[in-house]
Amino acid sequence: MSKDSLVKGTIILALAALIARVLGAVQRIPLVHLLDDSGMASYSIAYNIYMMLLVVATAGIPSALSKLVSERTALGQYGEADRIYRAAVLFALATGTVMTALVYAAAPFYAERMANDPDAALSIRALAPALLMFPLIAVMRGYFQGRQRMTPNGLSQIVEQVIRLLAAIGLAYLLIEIGWGHTWAVAGASFGGVAGGVGAFLVMAYFSLRLRRED
Repeated sequence: MSKDSLVKGTIILALAALIARVLGAVQRIPLVHLLDDSGMASYSIAYNIYMMLLVVATAGIPSALSKLVSERTALGQYGEADRIYRAAVLFALATGTVMTALVYAAAPFYAERMANDPDAALSIRALAPALLMFPLIAVMRGYFQGRQRMTPNGLSQIVEQVIRLLAAIGLAYLLIEIGWGHTWAVAGASFGGVAGGVGAFLVMAYFSLRLRRED
């Protein structure tokens, strides 16, 4: 795979961001219909916690890693670039594990005492595993950006949103149909974020293998 030009890379990331935003907006329409106002309130509580902790866990990592990898690669220090990448991966896994464990354990307390919505605990826990993957995905995206390859980053964002949308709507609908109730349906919708993360990771892993063979 040849290196993407700066213009091509910028276009790819811009299109991916646009598609992701559109899909994110489209997802809310059927969810509002399926989950009603109370269900969407619980869903929003879980999603807001997830986004806040995700920012904390990944803040500055992709850009910093991209700069370090780009500098080492430009100097021909590929081994050093790989060592930096491996260290960042270990940091991401440790951060993700701690975040996931804390969110899962604290979900009932936060839902009942802080959010005044005990039903949100299940949806928070359903989304917690996503925090294990996304710091790692952020590191992988930073590495690819440093290697001047934008296609994996853009494609992973699109795949993430498509799978998130399909899983969230599909699980919410299925759990309502089989009679598990709205609380489990909201948790199913929240789990769509985990499914999207798995999809994004698989895309990045595929391109990582291709890049390793190329190197």
